[in-house]
Amino acid sequence: MIKGIGIDLVENKRIKKLYTKYGSRFAEKILSKTELIEFENSSEPIAYLAKHFASKEAFSKAVGTGLYRNGIYPSKISIGHLKTGQPHILDSKAIIEMLKINSLKSVFISISDTKQHSIAVVAVQ
Repeated sequence: MIKGIGIDLVENKRIKKLYTKYGSRFAEKILSKTELIEFENSSEPIAYLAKHFASKEAFSKAVGTGLYRNGIYPSKISIGHLKTGQPHILDSKAIIEMLKINSLKSVFISISDTKQHSIAVVAVQ
């Protein structure tokens, strides 16, 4: 049974503006350590930031907390990919604890983008 759904749409130009203004500080605020390594090697850094921010915001909505509440910070959420390319939320101490507190077992995520927008949808059960 689905217990929560979250969706977030990001204008990539907004992320570009923030990254231009704050540089690596912005990336460090929203990306996990693992993601920062991928980001540094990304051929499209703005798209990378936008997709990951949208994913984290959608996740926080699906679990019902929102970002920056109850210890849920973007840098504590890490988005990875299976060998098939399917995105998923990587397990971390903070994520496992939060899922446990909210009696959630599984997280499903879908991410898409265009040149102008990035979108993520997350469902939890």
